[in-house]
Amino acid sequence: MSAKDDFKNMLRKSGYRATPSRIAILESFRNARRPLSAQGVIDALPHGTDQATVYRALKALKEKGIVRQIDLRHNHAHYELADAQKHHHLVCVRCGRIENVYECGVDDTYARILRHSKHFSEIHEHALEFYGLCKACKEKRS
Repeated sequence: MSAKDDFKNMLRKSGYRATPSRIAILESFRNARRPLSAQGVIDALPHGTDQATVYRALKALKEKGIVRQIDLRHNHAHYELADAQKHHHLVCVRCGRIENVYECGVDDTYARILRHSKHFSEIHEHALEFYGLCKACKEKRS
């Protein structure tokens, strides 16, 4: 089964029609292999794709959990496919390089947070990004 078929099935299971523009948006994320801004998605699509369509699709895809929104401190939202393998990001504050982080121990942190919470019994989601300098930028600085 192709990725396009996977995206069609994913959209249909979420109650959405598998329109060419929605499939193209999802393919732009798969091809980018890094979080994209709304403008990044627009730039990756064929010319003539309506901006409003992209923004509406991103909102709907986010609400259904197909894409997730990330704050990379660039004064606008970024999005990526919400894959089964949860991860966070290392972000270079100088050049913007992004690296995925898969093992950060957040499950243990959930338990500790809930043990000490007076008013909460569940955590449904979280956002965790790490900011610093990549090795190349650190070498340039030295």
